[in-house]
Amino acid sequence: MAVLMNGGWVMVALLILSVTALAIVLQKLFLIKKTTLKPNFIQSIKTRLSTDTKENLIDELILSKRVSGKIAAKTIEKYGVSESVINAEIFDLTKDDITNLTSKMNLLSMIITTAPILGLLGTVLGLMDVFSVIAVEGTGQAELLSAGISKALVTTVTGLSLAIPLMFVHQFLTSKIDDRLDEWDNIPVQLLAYMSDQG
Repeated sequence: MAVLMNGGWVMVALLILSVTALAIVLQKLFLIKKTTLKPNFIQSIKTRLSTDTKENLIDELILSKRVSGKIAAKTIEKYGVSESVINAEIFDLTKDDITNLTSKMNLLSMIITTAPILGLLGTVLGLMDVFSVIAVEGTGQAELLSAGISKALVTTVTGLSLAIPLMFVHQFLTSKIDDRLDEWDNIPVQLLAYMSDQG
């Protein structure tokens, strides 16, 4: 709490940014885990296509309420129409899920950029206070000056401590989100190819 008070409003702003960043990261990790494809998901659908009716399979996939299930169900349902139509319908079906997965990543990037700059602003404001003390009291009190400079640097340290780990987290999340979108794109490609081969 003392550190927060020393940094003034800049530390409060950095605290708000850190809480916001944490909320975004936790949401993305939850969504990435929630949308993970089950092992052998596509292979299991291929097997079911040869042993069960398409209607039963479509109903089961829709009932699963998973994005991958919705994509597979729509692909099977629309088999026979042009691939562009299937892709358009799948995009319309999954656009909310894609938005949920990709949204707020720009905000996280902005926090990474803003935090060090905000920290530097806090340091500059703190140093201005130190120089004001020097103007009034002179440079005779070294302990007072060093304490003032230490307080001024707290915001820069905080800003960098927030931004540096978030850079790696942002890269990790971006990679995982891209992987998930690629997996979703791959579902209709594989299923259409398999159904075409089966005739």
